Amino acid sequence: MSDDDETLDRAAHVRRDGEKLDAHLNDGRTILVPVWRGQHLVAEGRAVLPTMEELGAFVDRGFELAWLGMLGDRGCFALDISPVERPKEEERLREVGELSDLRFVAAMMSDRDVSLLKFARGLLHWHRNTAFCGKCGGKTKPREAGHVRECTNCGAKHFPRTDPAVMMLVTHGDRCLLARQAGFPQGMVSALAGFVEPGERVEECVERETMEEVGLRVRNIRYFDSQGWPFPQSLMLGYRAEAESDEIRLDEDELEEARWYTRAELESPQGFFYPPPFSLAHHLIQSFLDDD
Repeated sequence: MSDDDETLDRAAHVRRDGEKLDAHLNDGRTILVPVWRGQHLVAEGRAVLPTMEELGAFVDRGFELAWLGMLGDRGCFALDISPVERPKEEERLREVGELSDLRFVAAMMSDRDVSLLKFARGLLHWHRNTAFCGKCGGKTKPREAGHVRECTNCGAKHFPRTDPAVMMLVTHGDRCLLARQAGFPQGMVSALAGFVEPGERVEECVERETMEEVGLRVRNIRYFDSQGWPFPQSLMLGYRAEAESDEIRLDEDELEEARWYTRAELESPQGFFYPPPFSLAHHLIQSFLDDD
């Protein structure tokens, strides 16, 4: 297992170096980050990062690999174990941990582990969804240690995709607006969010999405922070904005509810909760609480 103090060096120069990649694949100390249909191996609130010596048998079965980089002096690969139909029956997997969705366990993990698992999840999701060429329909094969897929028919190259999306915490005086989508866990509310459309500036997206979802015009739009969100392949760009009025016109096709929350309500939630510290939404809301 790797040390939490070690941060990942993506070591992009290794992606085209066949000799170095082979050396890492043949090194029993090399770290693997297994992903099973979007889930990760965890144990006692930590990411399980087995070595090639421990889980190399899955590599020998021809499962998808993608180079992630270096953790200290050891190479690190994402390993897609999704072809395993019943992972609970695999003794090697049971010995090291249990499978869980990152969204449910990230709050307990170190920032290093969360970053590593997000990288592996997003990259392998892209591989599973790019098995065929978008230009001609031919089969694609991985190149550059899993960071390019090339069509075997027309030669087109495909690269990992990231979709930009905005998340905005809209305020009006001493209240902020939170909303709920139908797919949220029961009782959860969060900041508004939406995808950036072609040719659109990010600030324009903040204005458009806020108007479409809750009928509010906003001003004083300012960037807050960003977060890679591989569920499945987004980059969340966080913003703060001020509403010109507090009259909400809800788009019921997008949201179940939306309302204004005071700081007192957010400091002691009753009957609702907002996302945990793992999420950008949590930090946007915390920034509003810190304004007081």
